[in-house]
Amino acid sequence: MGLTAGNGALAEEAPSATHSPASSASTSTPPPHKQDEPQKQKKKRVFKKRKATHTIRKEQKAALEQEIAELQARLEEIKFQALVQQGKAAKSYHDRAVENAVLRESIQESHLVMAQVRALLSGHTQHHLSGVRPMETKICLSADRAERRAVLHALRGAKLREAKRFLNARSSEVNPNTPYFQEERYETADGDFCVARFEITPLRGVRGGVRAVFDAVLQAAFNAEIIISETSGNITVREDDDLNDDDSVSQMRLVSRTNGGMLLENNLHAVTTTDFVDEDALYPYRPLERVRRDLTAAMLLTSYESEGDPAVLITRWSCARICHTDLNISREALLDLRESSIRSQGIFLNCVRETLGLPVSAT
Repeated sequence: MGLTAGNGALAEEAPSATHSPASSASTSTPPPHKQDEPQKQKKKRVFKKRKATHTIRKEQKAALEQEIAELQARLEEIKFQALVQQGKAAKSYHDRAVENAVLRESIQESHLVMAQVRALLSGHTQHHLSGVRPMETKICLSADRAERRAVLHALRGAKLREAKRFLNARSSEVNPNTPYFQEERYETADGDFCVARFEITPLRGVRGGVRAVFDAVLQAAFNAEIIISETSGNITVREDDDLNDDDSVSQMRLVSRTNGGMLLENNLHAVTTTDFVDEDALYPYRPLERVRRDLTAAMLLTSYESEGDPAVLITRWSCARICHTDLNISREALLDLRESSIRSQGIFLNCVRETLGLPVSAT
């Protein structure tokens, strides 16, 4: 009983002696009320996290670099002001920088405008010139040989004038002293594949001048079937028998057999200007047996001085078109036919070079 009384006295005096460590640790003290818990949580101390040393140094370095840049800019301004006062500077450094930036922007804008112009020209060529190309004339030949030759002679003068006028206009802004080459390949809405090519080729060290080059051009033109067979590997024959002594006009009917076994036919009227025959009663086209390829071309030969030595300038434009066909031909065979047509565009001038004893260029 005495223990119980003593415990009860201690329990009554405990609230007034809360400062005593013994009473606070006594197991006989009742647990605190739930509403006192938030008060104890508020009394917790919050310690601020210190920055790492390398972070502080990094911030200090950045601040110093910014200050150095500002001081250098200020120094440049002071130097320039001194030069202006001495009459040694006409424009500020900043003005020159602005002018350079404006100039660069203007150049880029010019490139953009030229790209848009080229896009318009390419679209025009693809969608509009596929029907009627430069220097193209509708040519219809009958089966009568005398009448055929009369038609070709009647076309000769106008065709040569058109070719010369077109080539002069096409090359008017191009430097004739350096080689120039441009080629476009596209497919028309009708399914025809076209290769348009323009080139300027200076020939230096030619003996005989323009006449020698012209004779080499004629030799290459009149031996076209041999040249095509040797260079492309496609066996080419002439179906016509236009063997006459008149070099002013000529009509050739060429048929090539590709590696894939396809027959490709050309019907050309050429001297220094070339055009295809639209309708030919003596040598009609065979769309059910062969793929048709049309060629329109023009070549202009001129003489000029190059570093004190006489030279001959060849200006040539050509456009070959492989017409759409309904023949059952594989995609691979058509692609091979197109590649062969592309390669043949550079064969002609190489034959002229060989005849003149000049090195052959890559096609």
